[in-house]
Amino acid sequence: MPRDSRPVRRQRAREQARLVRDQERLARLQPGGAPERPLQVESPAQVDVVATASPCPLCGGTLRLEEHAAERVGGVSLRVARLRCTRCGISRSRYFRLVNRELH
Repeated sequence: MPRDSRPVRRQRAREQARLVRDQERLARLQPGGAPERPLQVESPAQVDVVATASPCPLCGGTLRLEEHAAERVGGVSLRVARLRCTRCGISRSRYFRLVNRELH
């Protein structure tokens, strides 16, 4: 079986890098993907569960929680879950805002 030529391999690598960039950009546009679009949760305990429930947007692997911190971003208090994919190793952050549930 003949190997691909070097220009073909480089072209594939460039296409793969473009695909990863596009997938990263799309992940940041999803709810929780950026501080401007935090997911709403009622309790800090929900952050860990919700953050790890969805797969890695790049490879579909499992996301492992590395840190859960409270931060102020743009004057707003947010919870930030820092995650790492167990398959591809990419790091990502998901943003959450605590909302008070009104008692009826």
